[in-house]
Amino acid sequence: MKYIYYLLSIVLVISCQSKTETTVAEKNREENEVILTATQLKNADLSFGTIQQQAMNSTIKVNGKITLSPDAVASVSMPLGGYIKALKVMPGMQVSKGQLLAVVEDQAYVQLQQEYLSTKQQLLYSSKDYQRQKELNASQASSDKTYQLAESDYAKNKITLKALEEKLRLININPANLSENSISKSVRIVAPISGMLTKVNVNLGKYVNATDALFQIMDNKSMYVQLQVFDKDAANLSIGQKLKVYTNAQPDVIYSTSIQYVNKSFDEKNNSVEVYGKISNFTNKLIPGNYINAVIELTNDKAFVVPHEAVVNFEGKNYVFVQEHNLVFKMIEVQTGLVSKEVTEIRNYEVLQHKKIVTKNAYTVLMASKNKEE
Repeated sequence: MKYIYYLLSIVLVISCQSKTETTVAEKNREENEVILTATQLKNADLSFGTIQQQAMNSTIKVNGKITLSPDAVASVSMPLGGYIKALKVMPGMQVSKGQLLAVVEDQAYVQLQQEYLSTKQQLLYSSKDYQRQKELNASQASSDKTYQLAESDYAKNKITLKALEEKLRLININPANLSENSISKSVRIVAPISGMLTKVNVNLGKYVNATDALFQIMDNKSMYVQLQVFDKDAANLSIGQKLKVYTNAQPDVIYSTSIQYVNKSFDEKNNSVEVYGKISNFTNKLIPGNYINAVIELTNDKAFVVPHEAVVNFEGKNYVFVQEHNLVFKMIEVQTGLVSKEVTEIRNYEVLQHKKIVTKNAYTVLMASKNKEE
């Protein structure tokens, strides 16, 4: 008897669950389905068509600013601290790579050169001693321990000398030209790139540390436009799309370029992504930081499109109505793409293929649907 009750309870649960699922399915179907009366259909004056494939052109108007590539901006510092002895430049000057900017002096430079030359001599001695001990050890005239100590000293001096060479290069001293007669307390600071000197943060006699930015140089030949494109248009972006750039001061002067980089990292603050294109400053009037406007030319040779009037927007989503029977219509959600003067691109075009679409007065069907729900 208990077994019969158990079977009945299982059947009851399954029946209720099936009924609930059916109710949900019917509700979803009813929400997306619109049934018009014959009079409503006549008064709606609807037109019908199918989704079409065609070449499509469109534009996006955006704004942004002029910027430089990271390798076109150089902050100049002194890896070893010292006092500014001489300054050879002023802000706004054009400088060439390797040009003298300032002279710095400190006793630490003298000590570093001394250590290098001393180690160089020690390496010379240890090299000869290593070769001598190697020969003696080969003829068993000296112990392995003595040979190994000579070998170790030689290796240590090579490492120390190499490290000191690199330190000297950091302060623009060529180790190959250094001798006991050329030791100096002063070193030169030179320009790492060519460009305009935009910042001079030092003066005579000032002590500078390794972390201080002494100068800034900007190479305006590596100029880019940095554009902000809102998220709704981001999906339409691709490398190579043409850009037409202009400033508010000179709207008639057009700088033509193309998209070279699209930063896919989404800026939540501005709801946008960044787009970059290299620009030729042929007028010499563009300055890094200038605000600019731009038009992005969008193309799709194989876009699937419907007329603008076929797409309705409801609660932040886009829909197209499909006629399933004479008086029965179904509302299908679509993802739109490019928009031209007459048509709208449908990205999930598969849901509309081989369907009879409402291409005119689609909002009338939407209103009929919502009035019915109320």
